[in-house]
Amino acid sequence: MRKHITIIFLALFLSAITGCGQSDNPMPLEKVPEDYSLEQAKKEGCIVHEDGDITQGKERFEEFYNTTKAGKSDEVRLADYYSPDDPSGYAPESYESVKAGYPRLYIQDLSFDGEQYTIRWYSDGEEIARNYSCLMKYEGSAESPDAGYKSYTRYVLTNDDEVTWQELVWGMVSSQLGDYIDHMSVCTDYIYE
Repeated sequence: MRKHITIIFLALFLSAITGCGQSDNPMPLEKVPEDYSLEQAKKEGCIVHEDGDITQGKERFEEFYNTTKAGKSDEVRLADYYSPDDPSGYAPESYESVKAGYPRLYIQDLSFDGEQYTIRWYSDGEEIARNYSCLMKYEGSAESPDAGYKSYTRYVLTNDDEVTWQELVWGMVSSQLGDYIDHMSVCTDYIYE
């Protein structure tokens, strides 16, 4: 009986190690195939956003945030999936041309080396990397009653640890006036209740 329990324990242990290895050591970013699917991203433990809202990996991203805020290195893989917009907002002939470019899946690696954040992705076979000094966490109520959600949590890469969410939004709106603040949103959680 004892031997049987040992074998079961060993099998469970090896299974756990194999499962962790898949999500902790994803394939190199440059080897992610063009036909990589949303289902594969979920299976491999990516932090998944579907149409701008996190649908998988919320706890893992919060862990990444807390680990890096403590000055420790960490890395996560992000998968951003976009489906076609609601057709009711388009003329039928223009919706067909818009729909042709969807669905879209973007894969990015976000890392922190103890000093700076780096986000990397590939576009047309070329690696793109951007560095930031801060990962900001913004929480608040919906900006308008028509927003469709009650509140939000947004994580944004920036180089200014005092910039507010409102300043970032204003910078995007008034970018033609030269007020744009370099930043990159990496995780958003909308609360609908």
